[in-house]
Amino acid sequence: MRTLHASLALVCSLCSGFPAFSQALSPLPPDGFQFTGTWDCSGTFRGGKVHKARFTGAVILGGKWIELNEQDVEPGTGYLAKYLIGYDPGQKHLLEFDANNFGAATYSSDQGWKNGTLTMVSAVSSDPKAPYAANRFIYSASGADSFTVDWEISKTQDLDWTQADHLVCKRSKS
Repeated sequence: MRTLHASLALVCSLCSGFPAFSQALSPLPPDGFQFTGTWDCSGTFRGGKVHKARFTGAVILGGKWIELNEQDVEPGTGYLAKYLIGYDPGQKHLLEFDANNFGAATYSSDQGWKNGTLTMVSAVSSDPKAPYAANRFIYSASGADSFTVDWEISKTQDLDWTQADHLVCKRSKS
């Protein structure tokens, strides 16, 4: 019986060092930053084309999920998106649902927020007709009133990332 208790204690102590076993990853950003409110964003697409967007953010579902809405201002393609970021206890990682008026995608992170940055990665596609093999979003909190979001793509399954979009977002004063 002592051997069983000692074995269980050892397993529990080893597992406590791993976020997937010890606690759920939080979709909420680090202290001092919240996505809530309205954000004016500007930056560039790959190739230097101007990108301007307005984001709105909220913490929803009892503080368990982040909801971000994006509406592009420039270029005038009419791009609209809703991003939901939360924790999936079954998979033990963060999930991002990306629903937009051009399609939909899912992303995940088994690391969560590290040093103010959250990287959400798509599954790798083996479809030779796909425009890229994988893509990811990198959210970086850079103070209480600003964040950046980068969209990167990899045309190969070896995940050689290329920046496709970069936005700097500042909390709206209006």
